Amino acid sequence: MTTAPGSPAAEGRARGTRPPVPRLRDVLREQFHATGFAMRLPLLIAPVFAVLATLVLALRIRSGDAVVNLHAQPSSFPGIVGALLPIAVWAREERFGPGFLWTLPVDRLRHAVIKVVAGWLWLMAGVLIFALCQLVLALVSGGQLLPMETLHMVSAPVSFRDRLDPAAVWTVRWAPGPIIWAIPFVAATATYLLGSAVMLGIRYPLRWVVGVVGLSAILSAIGDMASRSLGIPWLNHTADRVISLFVEGRYGLELLLTLRSWSLDHRAILTTGEQIQVWSALPPLADWRIAALLWTGAGLLALLAAVSRHRERRRR
Repeated sequence: MTTAPGSPAAEGRARGTRPPVPRLRDVLREQFHATGFAMRLPLLIAPVFAVLATLVLALRIRSGDAVVNLHAQPSSFPGIVGALLPIAVWAREERFGPGFLWTLPVDRLRHAVIKVVAGWLWLMAGVLIFALCQLVLALVSGGQLLPMETLHMVSAPVSFRDRLDPAAVWTVRWAPGPIIWAIPFVAATATYLLGSAVMLGIRYPLRWVVGVVGLSAILSAIGDMASRSLGIPWLNHTADRVISLFVEGRYGLELLLTLRSWSLDHRAILTTGEQIQVWSALPPLADWRIAALLWTGAGLLALLAAVSRHRERRRR
């Protein structure tokens, strides 16, 4: 009795050879589609709100009640979305342990990085649509694409609770230039990297968030009691000052997201009764460049440290 020779694929399997590893671009393409499918609900809700907001603004523009200047003051919305998006990207995945994602024929660490990149591509697409919507509204309303604004400045520290003397207010022309276009993309990227590092590096991130908030409240209360009992003023509100350093410091998150418009821009009432927006300093573009490098670099380092927890550990 004779037997027919087996196929090459069958002979390869008989020898115990492994199937070829998918190419990175193929894995990225599939992860891009899979990530979009996993986030289908927010991807459907966001356009609805965008269309409604655009219609409302369009009606106001048509009636002459609104003029839209593109990124006249950077919105914190892209940065907030970048920080929250990793939750949606990894919500359905078992990040630690033998989940389905880690059974695919791709190195575990590499697969984690590819999924982060896929989520980032969706984020950049969303920020691009956000910027294009503002561009269209600016063009329709006759607003400025590269805004040059007249800012009301105060020449000395003043109390904005009191009425200001008009003599203490002076004006300056501020033109941020094309860099204003980069702020939402860079801010969203930096916060996305940090959020991805938290999701990939910590098994129970919600517990850590609650623990950090609770610990800071306890430390603040202890510092206040120690300050009163020991007579050491710098112990008072220590935790608040540390948080303020990361948020409102020279290179803090507020600068990265909004060019520090939250703390520099104030509503003031003049002695004449007129209400105006007053700036205590010009938005620091030079500091923003440094903050963008620091926060993006910190996000990359944190992400590298987080994905290192997902290295393959095969027994030989």
